[in-house]
Amino acid sequence: MDCSHSLASSDEELLQFALEGEALTEKASRHLEQCGTCQQRLAEYKAVHASLLSHLYRCQCPTGSKLSYYCSDLLSQDERISVAIHLLDCPLCAEEVAVTRRSLAEPLFPPSASFSPTATVRRIFCTLVSPQAQRVMRREVPALAWPRWYRAESIDLSLHLSHVEKGECILMVIISYADSADSVDTLEGVAAELYRVPWPPGSESNDMSWQAETPLMRSQVDDIGNIVFKAVPVGEYVLIVHVPESDLIIEELTIE
Repeated sequence: MDCSHSLASSDEELLQFALEGEALTEKASRHLEQCGTCQQRLAEYKAVHASLLSHLYRCQCPTGSKLSYYCSDLLSQDERISVAIHLLDCPLCAEEVAVTRRSLAEPLFPPSASFSPTATVRRIFCTLVSPQAQRVMRREVPALAWPRWYRAESIDLSLHLSHVEKGECILMVIISYADSADSVDTLEGVAAELYRVPWPPGSESNDMSWQAETPLMRSQVDDIGNIVFKAVPVGEYVLIVHVPESDLIIEELTIE
Protein backbone atom coordinates (compact mmCIF):
# COMPACT_ATOMS: atom_id res chain seq x y z
CA MET A 1 0.00 0.00 0.00
CA ASP A 2 1.52 3.29 -1.15
CA CYS A 3 0.67 6.92 -0.51
CA SER A 4 1.01 9.25 -3.49
CA HIS A 5 1.13 12.45 -1.42
CA SER A 6 4.29 14.48 -1.94
CA LEU A 7 4.93 14.67 1.83
CA ALA A 8 4.53 10.93 2.39
CA SER A 9 7.58 9.18 3.84
CA SER A 10 9.35 6.55 1.77
CA ASP A 11 9.35 2.89 2.80
CA GLU A 12 12.93 3.23 4.04
CA GLU A 13 12.09 6.27 6.17
CA LEU A 14 9.07 4.56 7.73
CA LEU A 15 11.10 1.43 8.42
CA GLN A 16 13.81 3.43 10.17
CA PHE A 17 11.14 5.24 12.18
CA ALA A 18 9.37 1.99 13.13
CA LEU A 19 12.46 -0.11 13.90
CA GLU A 20 15.08 2.37 15.07
CA GLY A 21 13.03 5.35 16.20
CA GLU A 22 14.75 7.63 13.70
CA ALA A 23 12.76 10.88 13.63
CA LEU A 24 10.84 11.94 10.55
CA THR A 25 10.97 15.46 9.19
CA GLU A 26 8.49 17.91 10.68
CA LYS A 27 6.41 17.97 7.49
CA ALA A 28 6.43 14.16 7.21
CA SER A 29 5.37 13.86 10.86
CA ARG A 30 2.41 16.21 10.33
CA HIS A 31 1.41 14.26 7.23
CA LEU A 32 1.61 10.96 9.13
CA GLU A 33 -0.72 12.31 11.81
CA GLN A 34 -3.37 13.08 9.18
CA CYS A 35 -2.90 10.25 6.66
CA GLY A 36 -4.65 6.95 7.34
CA THR A 37 -2.73 5.21 4.55
CA CYS A 38 0.68 6.10 6.01
CA GLN A 39 -0.52 5.18 9.48
CA GLN A 40 -1.51 1.75 8.18
CA ARG A 41 1.87 1.35 6.47
CA LEU A 42 3.61 2.18 9.74
CA ALA A 43 1.40 -0.25 11.67
CA GLU A 44 2.26 -3.06 9.23
CA TYR A 45 6.00 -2.45 9.63
CA LYS A 46 5.68 -2.48 13.41
CA ALA A 47 3.64 -5.70 13.31
CA VAL A 48 6.26 -7.44 11.16
CA HIS A 49 8.99 -6.24 13.51
CA ALA A 50 7.12 -7.52 16.57
CA SER A 51 6.54 -10.90 14.90
CA LEU A 52 10.23 -11.26 14.05
CA LEU A 53 11.24 -10.40 17.60
CA SER A 54 8.85 -12.93 19.11
CA HIS A 55 10.11 -15.76 16.89
CA LEU A 56 13.76 -14.93 16.22
CA TYR A 57 14.95 -12.75 19.12
CA ARG A 58 18.13 -14.34 20.51
CA CYS A 59 17.27 -17.64 18.85
CA GLN A 60 20.98 -18.27 18.24
CA CYS A 61 22.12 -17.25 21.74
CA PRO A 62 23.40 -19.86 24.23
CA THR A 63 21.08 -20.68 27.12
CA GLY A 64 21.52 -18.97 30.47
CA SER A 65 22.82 -22.22 31.97
CA LYS A 66 25.44 -22.54 29.24
CA LEU A 67 26.63 -18.98 29.85
CA SER A 68 26.90 -19.80 33.58
CA TYR A 69 28.96 -22.90 32.78
CA TYR A 70 31.14 -20.74 30.51
CA CYS A 71 31.83 -18.30 33.35
CA SER A 72 32.70 -21.20 35.66
CA ASP A 73 34.94 -22.98 33.10
CA LEU A 74 32.67 -26.02 33.05
CA LEU A 75 32.35 -26.30 29.26
CA SER A 76 34.46 -28.36 26.89
CA GLN A 77 37.11 -26.56 24.90
CA ASP A 78 35.02 -26.56 21.71
CA GLU A 79 31.99 -25.20 23.58
CA ARG A 80 34.07 -22.47 25.24
CA ILE A 81 35.43 -21.38 21.88
CA SER A 82 31.93 -21.35 20.36
CA VAL A 83 30.55 -19.21 23.20
CA ALA A 84 33.56 -16.86 23.10
CA ILE A 85 33.06 -16.26 19.37
CA HIS A 86 29.35 -15.60 19.93
CA LEU A 87 30.14 -13.05 22.66
CA LEU A 88 32.18 -11.00 20.19
CA ASP A 89 29.03 -10.30 18.16
CA CYS A 90 26.30 -10.33 20.84
CA PRO A 91 26.29 -7.45 23.35
CA LEU A 92 23.31 -8.95 25.21
CA CYS A 93 25.10 -12.22 26.01
CA ALA A 94 28.31 -10.29 26.73
CA GLU A 95 26.43 -8.26 29.34
CA GLU A 96 24.98 -11.44 30.89
CA VAL A 97 28.47 -12.91 31.14
CA ALA A 98 29.81 -9.70 32.71
CA VAL A 99 27.05 -9.73 35.34
CA THR A 100 27.65 -13.42 36.12
CA ARG A 101 31.40 -12.89 36.46
CA ARG A 102 30.88 -9.93 38.77
CA SER A 103 28.64 -12.13 40.91
CA LEU A 104 31.25 -14.90 41.01
CA ALA A 105 33.96 -12.39 41.91
CA GLU A 106 32.09 -11.05 44.92
CA PRO A 107 33.51 -12.15 48.29
CA LEU A 108 31.67 -14.93 50.03
CA PHE A 109 29.03 -13.50 52.30
CA PRO A 110 29.52 -13.70 56.09
CA PRO A 111 27.31 -16.06 58.08
CA SER A 112 23.99 -14.67 59.15
CA ALA A 113 23.92 -13.37 62.70
CA SER A 114 20.72 -15.31 63.26
CA PHE A 115 22.26 -18.64 62.17
CA SER A 116 22.92 -21.14 64.94
CA PRO A 117 24.61 -24.48 64.19
CA THR A 118 22.58 -26.07 66.97
CA ALA A 119 19.23 -24.72 65.77
CA THR A 120 16.55 -27.35 65.38
CA VAL A 121 15.92 -27.92 61.68
CA ARG A 122 14.82 -30.91 59.66
CA ARG A 123 17.86 -32.62 58.17
CA ILE A 124 17.47 -34.45 54.87
CA PHE A 125 20.35 -36.68 53.78
CA CYS A 126 20.56 -36.68 49.99
CA THR A 127 20.58 -40.02 48.20
CA LEU A 128 22.98 -40.75 45.35
CA VAL A 129 20.90 -41.61 42.28
CA SER A 130 23.56 -41.75 39.57
CA PRO A 131 24.35 -45.07 37.82
CA GLN A 132 27.15 -45.60 40.33
CA ALA A 133 24.65 -45.76 43.18
CA GLN A 134 24.37 -49.55 42.93
CA ARG A 135 28.14 -50.06 42.98
CA VAL A 136 28.71 -48.11 46.18
CA MET A 137 26.65 -50.71 48.07
CA ARG A 138 29.26 -53.39 47.45
CA ARG A 139 32.24 -54.00 49.64
CA GLU A 140 34.53 -52.47 47.06
CA VAL A 141 33.77 -48.78 46.87
CA PRO A 142 35.23 -47.35 43.65
CA ALA A 143 35.76 -43.67 43.10
CA LEU A 144 32.59 -42.06 41.81
CA ALA A 145 32.62 -40.36 38.45
CA TRP A 146 31.48 -36.81 37.76
CA PRO A 147 28.91 -35.38 37.37
CA ARG A 148 26.91 -36.87 40.26
CA TRP A 149 23.19 -36.75 40.90
CA TYR A 150 21.48 -36.68 44.28
CA ARG A 151 17.87 -36.52 45.40
CA ALA A 152 16.32 -35.13 48.58
CA GLU A 153 12.56 -35.65 48.50
CA SER A 154 11.29 -33.38 45.70
CA ILE A 155 14.65 -31.66 45.11
CA ASP A 156 17.31 -32.91 42.67
CA LEU A 157 20.93 -31.81 42.91
CA SER A 158 23.53 -32.41 40.19
CA LEU A 159 27.18 -31.84 41.10
CA HIS A 160 29.77 -30.90 38.49
CA LEU A 161 33.53 -30.65 39.03
CA SER A 162 36.04 -28.68 36.99
CA HIS A 163 39.78 -28.92 37.74
CA VAL A 164 41.80 -25.71 37.78
CA GLU A 165 45.44 -24.97 38.50
CA LYS A 166 47.25 -25.48 41.83
CA GLY A 167 45.38 -28.71 42.55
CA GLU A 168 42.09 -26.92 43.20
CA CYS A 169 38.64 -27.38 41.68
CA ILE A 170 35.44 -25.51 40.96
CA LEU A 171 32.38 -27.29 42.33
CA MET A 172 29.03 -26.36 40.79
CA VAL A 173 25.76 -27.58 42.26
CA ILE A 174 22.66 -27.32 40.05
CA ILE A 175 19.35 -27.53 41.90
CA SER A 176 16.08 -28.49 40.26
CA TYR A 177 12.66 -29.68 41.36
CA ALA A 178 11.21 -33.04 40.36
CA ASP A 179 7.84 -31.27 40.13
CA SER A 180 7.96 -28.79 37.24
CA ALA A 181 5.35 -26.68 39.03
CA ASP A 182 7.99 -25.62 41.58
CA SER A 183 10.49 -22.94 40.59
CA VAL A 184 14.13 -22.79 41.69
CA ASP A 185 14.09 -18.99 41.67
CA THR A 186 12.32 -19.21 45.05
CA LEU A 187 15.62 -20.54 46.44
CA GLU A 188 17.66 -17.53 45.30
CA GLY A 189 19.93 -16.38 48.12
CA VAL A 190 19.69 -19.64 50.09
CA ALA A 191 22.96 -20.34 51.92
CA ALA A 192 25.19 -23.32 51.15
CA GLU A 193 28.23 -24.47 53.13
CA LEU A 194 31.10 -26.87 52.54
CA TYR A 195 32.58 -28.58 55.63
CA ARG A 196 35.83 -30.48 55.53
CA VAL A 197 36.18 -33.96 57.07
CA PRO A 198 37.47 -36.14 58.78
CA TRP A 199 35.14 -35.58 61.63
CA PRO A 200 36.39 -33.86 64.80
CA PRO A 201 38.30 -36.31 67.04
CA GLY A 202 36.10 -38.33 69.37
CA SER A 203 32.86 -37.67 67.49
CA GLU A 204 30.66 -40.02 65.50
CA SER A 205 29.85 -39.37 61.86
CA ASN A 206 26.12 -39.32 62.49
CA ASP A 207 25.95 -36.95 65.49
CA MET A 208 26.32 -33.82 63.34
CA SER A 209 28.89 -32.37 65.76
CA TRP A 210 30.87 -31.12 62.77
CA GLN A 211 28.37 -28.25 62.56
CA ALA A 212 30.16 -26.73 65.53
CA GLU A 213 33.12 -26.27 63.19
CA THR A 214 33.51 -23.30 60.86
CA PRO A 215 32.68 -24.24 57.25
CA LEU A 216 35.60 -24.17 54.86
CA MET A 217 33.55 -22.32 52.22
CA ARG A 218 30.21 -20.57 51.90
CA SER A 219 28.16 -19.73 48.83
CA GLN A 220 24.53 -19.18 47.90
CA VAL A 221 21.94 -20.19 45.32
CA ASP A 222 21.68 -17.82 42.36
CA ASP A 223 18.54 -16.93 40.41
CA ILE A 224 18.72 -20.03 38.19
CA GLY A 225 19.38 -22.56 40.96
CA ASN A 226 23.18 -22.78 40.72
CA ILE A 227 25.70 -22.85 43.58
CA VAL A 228 29.40 -22.31 42.85
CA PHE A 229 32.33 -23.05 45.16
CA LYS A 230 35.59 -21.74 43.72
CA ALA A 231 39.12 -22.96 44.44
CA VAL A 232 38.08 -26.07 46.41
CA PRO A 233 41.15 -28.07 47.57
CA VAL A 234 41.19 -31.84 47.18
CA GLY A 235 39.74 -33.67 50.16
CA GLU A 236 36.55 -35.10 51.62
CA TYR A 237 33.62 -32.82 52.40
CA VAL A 238 30.08 -32.52 53.66
CA LEU A 239 27.84 -30.16 51.68
CA ILE A 240 24.84 -28.47 53.32
CA VAL A 241 22.20 -26.41 51.52
CA HIS A 242 19.95 -24.52 53.95
CA VAL A 243 16.64 -24.59 52.08
CA PRO A 244 13.61 -23.18 53.93
CA GLU A 245 12.77 -25.30 57.01
CA SER A 246 15.30 -28.01 56.07
CA ASP A 247 18.99 -28.72 55.61
CA LEU A 248 19.94 -30.79 52.56
CA ILE A 249 23.06 -32.78 53.42
CA ILE A 250 25.45 -34.62 51.10
CA GLU A 251 28.06 -36.70 52.94
CA GLU A 252 31.24 -38.43 51.78
CA LEU A 253 31.80 -35.91 49.01
CA THR A 254 35.34 -36.71 47.88
CA ILE A 255 37.15 -34.30 45.58
CA GLU A 256 40.42 -35.49 44.13
